[in-house]
Amino acid sequence: RMIDVNKNGVPDELEKLVTMTNSKDGVDGVSAETKTANAINAQMVEKLINDGYVTAYFEFDQTDPTDASTEGIDFILTYMRNNPDATIEIHGNADEVGNSEYNNKLADNRSANVKKVLIDAGINASRLVVVGKGEDKSVNPNSALARRLVRKVSFKIKK
Repeated sequence: RMIDVNKNGVPDELEKLVTMTNSKDGVDGVSAETKTANAINAQMVEKLINDGYVTAYFEFDQTDPTDASTEGIDFILTYMRNNPDATIEIHGNADEVGNSEYNNKLADNRSANVKKVLIDAGINASRLVVVGKGEDKSVNPNSALARRLVRKVSFKIKK
């Protein structure tokens, strides 16, 4: 568990990386080391997001993220605020229990709900693209714990 001193839902180490990626230390007064560090941090943040380390999870048959998932959504919110030209794809998934058609719609609704949260937090809807991925069959369907891992929304930065 990471430390969140300011209690905004984003672990301080991750928040520091997001904040540093858009640092405006000065036009010409920024050292090459600082520019390099900021570029590395920006790449690291994008990799965390694009590789699925920043996620929102859902309980079975639910479209509202779990309370613990606020951290992942807030991380994206902070990223979007610090990168005003960025566009994010919101990828919704469901486990494979039940009817596939229903699960595909559930995945779409999860993505749409996370989009609504971000819009309500001040992000322009044109910067958010909903992508329903449907059922994620990458885990053992007989494992209730494994299925929890695929009931999620992940994010991809669009270039």
